[in-house]
Amino acid sequence: VAVAVAVAIACFACAAGVSAQDPPKFVAGYILMSAARNGEAVGLKELDMLAQNAATLPVTRLVIGFFDPTMTYIKGSNTLSGVGLNASTTGDYGFAQVKQSISTLQEGGVEVFLSLGGWNYNCFPYIYMRYSVGGYGKHTPNYWKIDQFGGGDMNNCNETNQYCYVCEPPSEGTTLNDFAIFPEVPFSDVWSEAVQFVESGAKGNQTPHWHADMSPGMQWTDPKTGISVTIPGNDAYLKQHRDPYGDFVDLASDLGCDGVDLDYEEFWHADYFKFGQGPWWLPQTVYKYTAIAKTLMLHIQSKNPSMKLSTAASAVGGWGTSWWGGNLKGTWYFTNLWYPSVIKFMTEGMNAGGINVMTYDLSDNPEFHECPEAGICSLSQQVQFYMKTYSTAGIKANVGYEIGTPAYPSPEHDPSHQLPLSPTELKSIITQSQPQSTGGFFWEMFKPSNSSQVSPTECAQSICNVLLPGNSRCSGTIPNVN
Repeated sequence: VAVAVAVAIACFACAAGVSAQDPPKFVAGYILMSAARNGEAVGLKELDMLAQNAATLPVTRLVIGFFDPTMTYIKGSNTLSGVGLNASTTGDYGFAQVKQSISTLQEGGVEVFLSLGGWNYNCFPYIYMRYSVGGYGKHTPNYWKIDQFGGGDMNNCNETNQYCYVCEPPSEGTTLNDFAIFPEVPFSDVWSEAVQFVESGAKGNQTPHWHADMSPGMQWTDPKTGISVTIPGNDAYLKQHRDPYGDFVDLASDLGCDGVDLDYEEFWHADYFKFGQGPWWLPQTVYKYTAIAKTLMLHIQSKNPSMKLSTAASAVGGWGTSWWGGNLKGTWYFTNLWYPSVIKFMTEGMNAGGINVMTYDLSDNPEFHECPEAGICSLSQQVQFYMKTYSTAGIKANVGYEIGTPAYPSPEHDPSHQLPLSPTELKSIITQSQPQSTGGFFWEMFKPSNSSQVSPTECAQSICNVLLPGNSRCSGTIPNVN
């Protein structure tokens, strides 16, 4: 594998850069539809406010999140009752209102994507606790959660404390029903075709192993510990014998969307199914991610051929060096190496929605070797470093920004090593990294920020002025829903 990686770097390096096949430039913002402000559910209200101001927003793309990968939707049913958006709990669960807002946004020049996944819909609390947070010894960045809620013993992390609150802190008010995984769907002909594609092109140091026994809503016994747990997610798609990935494309089509976004962040999968003795490899996670992306591609090609596909990618996902666990390092690197047509679908041609890198939630804590290299520790330096790894791998990728206080490292446990987006850091990123990409995106349209941090409007305007100079949209503002 090491030889293959070295050859790949040499070959792909010359291919990186801007070409005539690059998709149109875009400025994107995510909106969290399940958001509550001051105890009030405001997702639909915030979406409507954006729609009413579409023509002057400093973005050209809105990404609506998040949809449950174990969702069900019957084409033409026009309801959001089984999709996990959690924007409304009555009537059509907000379908008509969301559809109208999407249409208004598009009339105002803003394209709209739906996002499948997001952190909670990727987190398997038991496995993430035992094999990610607690899988590499006690001196790791998040082990404090096991210390605090489990008395330092993983066996005390259980359903009653959401496995030591490794997925979300108690302040979020989540239950175990709020989490899910991306399912394998062996009864789907389209999923089976994607699996065949993966297996026929497998080049890793393991052949693909599938795990259909890990089905959402079902009891599963961990063969490594003998502990039995319920797999997170909704089992309705199993009972109805439906393919959630096809349902997701149908939903996006019925809502009139321009594209769909794959937000895959199953850290637990990489850590549980890793290969080797350290450093490790994550071929099984590359295979699973590719199968999901290929399934979406096949559904798009058969159901809505002009629909775009984007993906949210890990900051370290384009870096092909040794992996010591704990993240998705190299996942997109190896996907591109082994299955280049999947990456190309998202980066070139009419379906290209982009490889959108989450270059945020980074840390400069030397205790855990958080800086990728010595002297590369500030937010802007790390963004530049990680974007360069994608470029070196021959992957055209877009820069990600986060508004306000980062989710990682914990603002309560390790605030001194947080790297929020300040005006100074934004200026450096905009100058050093953004010009090399055709797109930029930020999380999230209405996320609060303090006086030392960049606001959503300031971030969007800065990206817009680099990518779309002279466009009147770049002086527009994101409205305050209050």
